[in-house]
Amino acid sequence: MKILLISLTNNIQSGGGNLTHELCMFLKGKVDFTLLLPWDEKRYDYTSYPVEYILPSYIFDTRNFTIFKYLFFKYKTDADIIHSIFEFPYALIADRISRKNNIPLIIGLAGTYAVKPLFVFPDNLLLKRAYNHAKSMIAISKFTADSVAKYSKTKTPIDIIHCAVNFERFSREYFIEDIKKKYAGKKLLMTVGALKPRKGHDIVLKALAILKKERNDFHYIISGNNEKRNTYADELNEIIKSGNLEENITFAGSISDEDLPRYFSAIDIYIHTPIMVNWNFEGFGIVYLEAGSARKPVIASNSGGTLDAVISDKTGLVVPEGDINSTYYAIKKLLDNEQLRKSLGDAGFEYAKEHSWEKIGEKFIDIYKKFYKSNQ
Repeated sequence: MKILLISLTNNIQSGGGNLTHELCMFLKGKVDFTLLLPWDEKRYDYTSYPVEYILPSYIFDTRNFTIFKYLFFKYKTDADIIHSIFEFPYALIADRISRKNNIPLIIGLAGTYAVKPLFVFPDNLLLKRAYNHAKSMIAISKFTADSVAKYSKTKTPIDIIHCAVNFERFSREYFIEDIKKKYAGKKLLMTVGALKPRKGHDIVLKALAILKKERNDFHYIISGNNEKRNTYADELNEIIKSGNLEENITFAGSISDEDLPRYFSAIDIYIHTPIMVNWNFEGFGIVYLEAGSARKPVIASNSGGTLDAVISDKTGLVVPEGDINSTYYAIKKLLDNEQLRKSLGDAGFEYAKEHSWEKIGEKFIDIYKKFYKSNQ
């Protein structure tokens, strides 16, 4: 069985790239596969599987001359199955390769760009065409699956396979004394994610501004880079200033791959309260499982696919999307209740263990086998 994989990146610093890399590492030695990436994608030293850098550059919509490179892309393959790990835009190329080589197409549905293009002409026509041609689609959350089914009206079956977490990496013990010393006497909260409105950093900061009027025993670490042409970081700094939070907040930038598990191990609470902005939404939230792997309780909002990653009142506290007061009360509740932090963290650990690549990865192979056999 030979699989042709298509993705936009294998950069482990991004959610999509991390999923791509981890899937390839899991499949390595189990099935024969080749990964196709854009020609201009950076080459990473950790790439230890077959990659061809031949795809056209990434485009945000089809109102771009590059779309012709997608629609007329030629690739001859003897693969048995083609799997576009993500939907838009590279599923359009996967659709063409599938048709030209007469092999089954599987499309992954990860979140925003599984749904948002369905409202934009002519993206919607091209994406619906690919969805309808696919033998199967794999969504990372029920919310994503339901949204795609509703707005594309496709009859293609949609399976739900949650994101897998590198459980071993985040669950092992790390040296954290330097981090604890740096923030001595403080309970540590952390959010990991690019600085953009849908990630909900502002909700957390506004909740902490309320908390700051009562206490000063906390510190909030924000890990994530500011996007270009984005004033969101300026907005966050204004909230920090007006809320008297200067000494309680650290913008850590992009924490290195080596240090990120150490930070998860060192914190007391992981908090991530995303919101939906113009159909930009959290498809799942692998960070919740990374926190769970480190036995940390989480605070999440009920936005997008987060309820697939967090079990309310079992692995974390779930607050209404965009609700500052509920977020404040959730933070206060966890800060004041060590036993609750431990019980949520322990349950999160078990839930994350069920989402290890050893367990989730086999679900992909089962789908590959299903369509490999049906095509023989």
